[in-house]
Amino acid sequence: MVRASNVGRVLALLVLAAAGAAISNLAASTQRKLAWVGNYPQALKVEPAAPLPSSPPTRIEKKEAPAEIAQSPPSSAAPAAKSAATSPATGAGDVARSFPPHPDKPAVEIAPADVQRLYEGKALFLDARRSSVYAEGHIAGARSFPVWESDIDRRVKGLYEEGLDQKAPVVVYCSGGACEDSHMLAEKLYMVGFDNVLIYKDGFPDWQKRALPTSKGANP
Repeated sequence: MVRASNVGRVLALLVLAAAGAAISNLAASTQRKLAWVGNYPQALKVEPAAPLPSSPPTRIEKKEAPAEIAQSPPSSAAPAAKSAATSPATGAGDVARSFPPHPDKPAVEIAPADVQRLYEGKALFLDARRSSVYAEGHIAGARSFPVWESDIDRRVKGLYEEGLDQKAPVVVYCSGGACEDSHMLAEKLYMVGFDNVLIYKDGFPDWQKRALPTSKGANP
């Protein structure tokens, strides 16, 4: 009996509470009214998100040169460089182009006029005669490479190890006429990779006859 009366009181309180909530909700403003359970007509409606403010595209500004640089007169160095680049080649480079390498043969014989041109173009000159004859007189600046002396292979090897351009002209000579020393030296140079050996066939006697520069003394 006690339990039944308690349950009745609880139910009565719940009914009174529900009635009070309903009356309060009816009296509330539209914005504050609560929807009844199960009555959510806008529950599945999603408002589109507001677009994010788009940032303006980044612009790369061109940097202007300082006034003192922008207004300075053009340098005179530019025209000079241009003229140097367009000027015709001279000296050793021009001579090298006139006497291309010949890797298919050890040497090529050249005329006295070509020899002088090569000499003025700073080509390498090698004297194939004996060192004692070389000391008595030789083309100024020529180096002694005596093919009949025991150290010739060492000298040729040393020349190779100097790292010279093996396609550049190399002039070899001896005593002219029937002398074959220059041809023998050309063969040795060709065997180590020199592809542009030129033989001055008329040799040192022709050089002296033409009163071109000579020197005396041993190989430096």
